[in-house]
Amino acid sequence: MFYWLQALLGERAGQLQKGVRELVQEKEGLENQLQLILTNTDVLESWLKANDKGLTQVDIDDVFEPADPLSKQLLECNAADFSIEDILYSLDKAAQEGAIPVDAYLKQVRVLSREQFIFRATSIKIYQAQLSS
Repeated sequence: MFYWLQALLGERAGQLQKGVRELVQEKEGLENQLQLILTNTDVLESWLKANDKGLTQVDIDDVFEPADPLSKQLLECNAADFSIEDILYSLDKAAQEGAIPVDAYLKQVRVLSREQFIFRATSIKIYQAQLSS
């Protein structure tokens, strides 16, 4: 009976040793990958330092320069149209939550819608003028 138990314990000891060897190999592989990643990180950081041209301090208004006065006006009209759209969305949410009275909501929506209409009409005319020229 003891021989059977010793054989079983020997078999399990072999399995444990095999598992430990596999874990050691996996640990070595992960350490190699970590070293590779650290090396690549150092290379990338030095490249970024060498090639940093101050792009992180760019003024967003200077990124897109319109080609002509009509393009500039079209850009401004579209920006105003989209900002009014955002304001209308916020007003709608405020009215749904009861943060503003309905009469004030309707008055602001009327004023903003009129402005938005003008910006959209102007954008359409500018676009048509650009197509014809």
